[in-house]
Amino acid sequence: MLSFRVPPEEATRAKECAADLGVALSELCREALRRHINAILAERDAGIYEKMPFAEDELALNAVEHWGPEEDWSDWVGDDDAAG
Repeated sequence: MLSFRVPPEEATRAKECAADLGVALSELCREALRRHINAILAERDAGIYEKMPFAEDELALNAVEHWGPEEDWSDWVGDDDAAG
């Protein structure tokens, strides 16, 4: 459990926002904290990647994402399908 103080105007805004969204204040605070922590961790991960980019072997499967079908499937479209 976490407990912390906020200025009264922020507490009022949070309560109003929770009411507008139809959620409990605790749910609003949990979601806001989760999103903020995720943003902080994403920035940290980006910094780590800049210092240590992926090695060649870690990128080995990237070419696979661009594979397409080996055959030309365009002939499966009938004349009626091609018109519209």
